[in-house]
Amino acid sequence: MPTKNETVVEEIIAGKDTKIEWSVSLANRKAAGLLISDTLQRKPKPRLRNADIKGLQRKKLVIAANGSVTGSGTRGPVLSGAIEFAKPRAKGEIVRDIVLATLQTDEAGRLLVVGGPGKSGSPRNALIPSFSDNDGWYDSVSDGPVSATLHIRDQAQPVVPAWIVVTVPRYAPGIYGIVTWYDQAVSMARTRPDGRFDTPRTTSFTRDIYPILKRADNLSGVHGQAHVNGPPPLSDAARITGFGTAAKRAAVQSRLTRVGTEAESFEIPSPNMPRLNSGANPDPDGPTFTFPALTRYQMAHIENWVNDNFDADWPGSAPAPTPFEKIPVAQQAWALCEAALEACVGEPFFPGIEGTYDIARVATYHPQSHLRREFRINPAHPAGFLTEKMALPWQADFADCMDFWWPSQRPDNVTTKTGEKVRWDRDIVGPRRNAHLNMVDSWSRLGFVVRDAVTDKFVEVDRTL
Repeated sequence: MPTKNETVVEEIIAGKDTKIEWSVSLANRKAAGLLISDTLQRKPKPRLRNADIKGLQRKKLVIAANGSVTGSGTRGPVLSGAIEFAKPRAKGEIVRDIVLATLQTDEAGRLLVVGGPGKSGSPRNALIPSFSDNDGWYDSVSDGPVSATLHIRDQAQPVVPAWIVVTVPRYAPGIYGIVTWYDQAVSMARTRPDGRFDTPRTTSFTRDIYPILKRADNLSGVHGQAHVNGPPPLSDAARITGFGTAAKRAAVQSRLTRVGTEAESFEIPSPNMPRLNSGANPDPDGPTFTFPALTRYQMAHIENWVNDNFDADWPGSAPAPTPFEKIPVAQQAWALCEAALEACVGEPFFPGIEGTYDIARVATYHPQSHLRREFRINPAHPAGFLTEKMALPWQADFADCMDFWWPSQRPDNVTTKTGEKVRWDRDIVGPRRNAHLNMVDSWSRLGFVVRDAVTDKFVEVDRTL
């Protein structure tokens, strides 16, 4: 990010006098972590996963890898690690060459990190009784820091590190959660360590309000029940016109769940919008379980909208996306970050999909405010921090977390090309234990939900089960 009086004029790429050396460290800490069912429910003494493995042997439960790449059009190293389940004074079961990612550079020397194949396994042939905590299992989800050293005319210049998360598949790429990781990161960037919040000074209907309405409508393409108080859809042209009065806008606001609304436990569908399950509360000083809600930042924009303190800049239809090459160079890196994070879920958390409630905590991000506003992760966290509390293996959570969890990532009900309405996980569901193992075996054969060019409806495609 440029400082005051600085202007970005061009992107630095690899060339005759310029070399970029990229370094990536990834880790999967799941098998060495705490039981997330205990952690998320705030039990005073959370138990360990794989508690039968003691002492220094527990370090062998962490799958870690690091590597570097430089040059243009380079196919770099495969980042792979090993895991060993070793009880005291007994020979352990070792799995080697677990691929976390592969490093590459494009023709301009930009870093590309290609995630691993999503493999999960158990050298002990263990069962999967839980949606979250299953001893003897590993998977290849990972995260960790990315750093670079820039060499210009043989002068080395380090850059501020970033972070990468290699996470689980997303089966509805055209549908987004009502609250995304991007929304949470923006809200955290504007939250000070003492809890004070910097409210937005301006609100644009097109940029700040319309996306919330549209996301809520689109969830009907992957879920059997409405997430909004329609019909017609909230983002429908006639409905938007009807929001011309403060009373109509206030009616929408009245249906929204307030931040921090307590729930008796997790997995209770919210009575208000967004109509998703309750989960673990990111605020350690608040109730244990809360209903999902828009972030403080999103709610501040809603407040401005209701109070007629917004820019009524709606052009009459959704604006077309801006091609990447037409985005000003100073904003391109930011646009890539936003595109990645808005595709990830920001609520609810039990544990979540890409990351758990840590993504909604200020302490997760950089302690310096200007770097927190760039969504930089606190470098004090170890590689694997963001995914450690996620389900192990990830397919167990995918099998169980149906109906009111994360339909934008893991669809619930879908429509086939012939118009038939069916469950997305058909042929996977069954007795719980079998469903988990079925998902491990068959996740790559499930269908994707995309918008049909002819009907303009979301339909399931490419299913091979």
